[in-house]
Amino acid sequence: MAQKTLFLILLATFLSILSISFWILYESNIESVSDYVEQTSDDFEQTSNEFKSTSNKFEPTSNDIESSNKSTLAPNVPISIVDEHTNEDSKMEVVTAAYLNIHYYIKYLKILREQHNKMLYDILHEADLAVANTSVYSVTLKTQLAPSKDLHDYMSLARYFWPNPETKDGLPYIRRDGFSNPEISSVPDYIYLRKLMKDIQYLGLAYFFTRNDTYVKKAIYRLNEWFIDPKTKMNPNLNYGSLIKGFEFGRRTGIIDFRPIYKIIQSISIMSSSKSWDNKIESSFKKWLTDYYEWLTTSKHGREEHNAKNNHGTFYDVQATYILQYLDRIEEAKEFGWKALKHRVNTGILADGQQRHETSRSTSWFYSVFNLQGLFLLAERTTLLGFDGWNYRGNNNQSIKTAVDYLLPFALNGGEGWKFKNIAGFKFNDYIRILELSWIIWGDDKYLDAVETLRPKSKLEQALGSHEVWEDNSLCIWSLINEKSLWSCFN
Repeated sequence: MAQKTLFLILLATFLSILSISFWILYESNIESVSDYVEQTSDDFEQTSNEFKSTSNKFEPTSNDIESSNKSTLAPNVPISIVDEHTNEDSKMEVVTAAYLNIHYYIKYLKILREQHNKMLYDILHEADLAVANTSVYSVTLKTQLAPSKDLHDYMSLARYFWPNPETKDGLPYIRRDGFSNPEISSVPDYIYLRKLMKDIQYLGLAYFFTRNDTYVKKAIYRLNEWFIDPKTKMNPNLNYGSLIKGFEFGRRTGIIDFRPIYKIIQSISIMSSSKSWDNKIESSFKKWLTDYYEWLTTSKHGREEHNAKNNHGTFYDVQATYILQYLDRIEEAKEFGWKALKHRVNTGILADGQQRHETSRSTSWFYSVFNLQGLFLLAERTTLLGFDGWNYRGNNNQSIKTAVDYLLPFALNGGEGWKFKNIAGFKFNDYIRILELSWIIWGDDKYLDAVETLRPKSKLEQALGSHEVWEDNSLCIWSLINEKSLWSCFN
């Protein structure tokens, strides 16, 4: 309890500093991230030195630390200061004043400052790269056409399918679950789509922090290029997603290619207040999404993916809920999202927390974590729409939290005791993100303790290069300080 109280106090102080920093940035029209970081760092050091000048009045001892673990008060605050007659605001003032006089406060504030600066640096760096990038993102650039022969039809190849050794031409390809065929990169539509969504995410966040319309203009350019311009646009369907070579149509599983659409939707909500925002472009994008949603819910692929029992069905629900909300079809979003969350919890999570449709895969650990990401996004949306998705319990008392807890002992033991097929081993970075957010959502300190234990393993994974593509965790800081704004965290 003491740990959580300290965290909340530090978080409140950090957000205050953050707000002041935004004001400084806006007023002084700072354009480069290095200037911004340098200015905020100087401001912090001055404040930090002022705090340090008073902190030498108190040097924490082991007895003090033990005492602080038993009380929500700082160890140098007499218990008699706060009693049942003291109102909550006064209690907070006393506690805050106490923490200002100890060395630990400076240490933790410095850590928060460093995290904030790194997050900001990474966001603006990626956004600046996106602005400077003059290459074209379009489905029309591929050299292998979809079976429709329409250059504007999106196409991707099935990830786990390989040439058939039993046939002369290798067709049709056959499945090797868990083994990615590098040939999938020969059709670049998927690569460009992911770049598009990543760029717009960073451009939106960069605009939030700087109010620099350059980022908005580039995002509008990319939206027009991919969804609207007759020369480069994508048709609003995924008929040829996850195509198996040797077949004439794609598969319903290709719909998961579009799962990060929520990043574009959320970034638009940030940028739409800009004076440079183009309402005409957004109207055209909404028309495209309306047509896509019609295909998503009526096509054979769409209906089959909706009925999928595993992560494919979960991320279908995430797509549909976000799109409905963005299109201002709020009542439909509420009904669909809440029904979907209840269904996924009841059919996908067992009483002990095992996600049975994910543990049946050959890369069972990865998919157990991956499906949790989808459930977190779905819970965030349904909660925003008025339902407590985080704490919903199914018919066997199972919940999203139960699924998080099921994985925890295996993570702490390096995967020991995991009884399911798992050819890809145990990687912890994505699960650590789940744990960090779990602490924010449910407030159980066991999640923080687990993060402390697992973080070195995650750093080792990074150092050894065991991730094919390492996504930095800076955006998760944005999720944490905004309490449950998870859309920026999961890549």
